[in-house]
Amino acid sequence: MTAIIFSMLALLSAGQAKVTVQNAWIRPAGKEMNSAMYFDIVNNSDKPDTLFKAASSTAELVQIHETFNKDGLMGMREVKYVVVPAHSTLSFKPSGYHVMFIKLKRDFKVKTKIDAYLFFKSSGKIKIKPLVKLQ
Repeated sequence: MTAIIFSMLALLSAGQAKVTVQNAWIRPAGKEMNSAMYFDIVNNSDKPDTLFKAASSTAELVQIHETFNKDGLMGMREVKYVVVPAHSTLSFKPSGYHVMFIKLKRDFKVKTKIDAYLFFKSSGKIKIKPLVKLQ
């Protein structure tokens, strides 16, 4: 009986995604302007995973950024990757990690969704549809 239960649990966990992206949203902005996307990365696996790229056809350039404080001045800079520890949730949020959409190809109007992709070292490409909304 115990073997059957363990087999069923293994099958259930195998069907679940190890890394998921939740609560994705992006700020409204006009064509040619910039916007920022936020979300939660949930890593349910036993190993860390690395977000190394973000992409969307809705902007000329899409970059992973972090906000930093140097000598009392706030700024932001591109980062090449972000490690998501095993069994954890990493939040991309205002004043923290975020994804910049630079030089939008169209207006991002409130209550619409856009297509975007996040690329992970182990989990591969994950498609997301962030909702355009105010914070």
